[in-house]
Amino acid sequence: MSVLEAVSAVHVEALADRLHIHWTDSLSDSFHYVWLRDNCGCSTCRHPIAGERLSDPAAIPLDIAPTSVSGGESVKVLWPDGHESTFSPNWLRMHAYGDAANQRVTSPFLLWSAADVASPPEADFHEITKSEEALLVFLRQLRSYGFSIVRNVPTDQSGRVAEIAKRIGNLRDSNFGLIWDVKSVPKPDSLAYTSVKLTAHTDLVSRESQPGLQLLHCRVNEAEGGASLLVDGFAVAEELKRRSIEDFEVLSRVPASFRYQNDFTDVSATGPVIKLDHRSQYFEIRYSNALLAPLQCDGADVAPFYRAYQHYSRLLREPQFEFSFRLEAGDCEVFDNRRVLHGRQEFFPQSGPRLLEGCYVDTDDYLSRLRVLERAGDFRKR
Repeated sequence: MSVLEAVSAVHVEALADRLHIHWTDSLSDSFHYVWLRDNCGCSTCRHPIAGERLSDPAAIPLDIAPTSVSGGESVKVLWPDGHESTFSPNWLRMHAYGDAANQRVTSPFLLWSAADVASPPEADFHEITKSEEALLVFLRQLRSYGFSIVRNVPTDQSGRVAEIAKRIGNLRDSNFGLIWDVKSVPKPDSLAYTSVKLTAHTDLVSRESQPGLQLLHCRVNEAEGGASLLVDGFAVAEELKRRSIEDFEVLSRVPASFRYQNDFTDVSATGPVIKLDHRSQYFEIRYSNALLAPLQCDGADVAPFYRAYQHYSRLLREPQFEFSFRLEAGDCEVFDNRRVLHGRQEFFPQSGPRLLEGCYVDTDDYLSRLRVLERAGDFRKR
């Protein structure tokens, strides 16, 4: 039984505009009456099968107040029109809001340095493509560490990388296609298609929505050099905050600009290098020096941005944060492109072939698959 399932409302206090609940674990939360009425889960307010709202939010008086409330195994609220709403303590605790609730939120991310992942999280291709349990373990690795190495991926034919991706969600299309080869070509339209060193970066920064998961399946690697590189962008952001809170705040506030162009594509986007969510938790990293466009921001922010950007760039290159390894044929690195930066050392095409096959899966699909597996058939808890 989880902590949430064990909590019940030991005392319910009706205030002027909200319900204050004291829990059995000595914590407390408040819920505005208009919020409670709006979130009633009865079959009149929500479709009993689809679970979607039927109620009209415009019909709820902003100053609505109950005629009676009671707590215990469930919280019952009786409204002036005779309507009754029933909430499970578990559901209320799970959806609590405000400063007290925000302070209780724990990050799902395990921030790491290179030493922490010397033995990296791994999964087996045959297990995750056949077993829901193995797939769940794999997706939890991705949520915690931001990456996992899938071993024993067949190299016999093209498209094996998509077999892994489709176990998670739909493939994300882009100007590079649904599935793309990473190899050195004579006329590259991206540094990825050369043999030069690629410093740590996130992909498709010039698009409004960066893809979530990136999968890179090594089909052949007989070339000298080309060691792969992963860096936990959140861990480096945390180190930046420790060393300079001013630089951290600049990179989380001032939008950088990025642009990608070839003969058929011209995409651009702006966004902070370090993006936080509404609870000031890490949301994403948007960083690619190769695609950084001329900065468009307030004049007063130019010098502070470059100071902070250079600081973060130096930290990304510190050996303590760089997890370096060689992808061998049959390995597939899967990583959260909005958290974990990736790169590679220079390789030498004349020494042997090197071919990776890649694709993307959006964050929405990845997190949806994870939640569905975690709830294990329990459609909606209240």
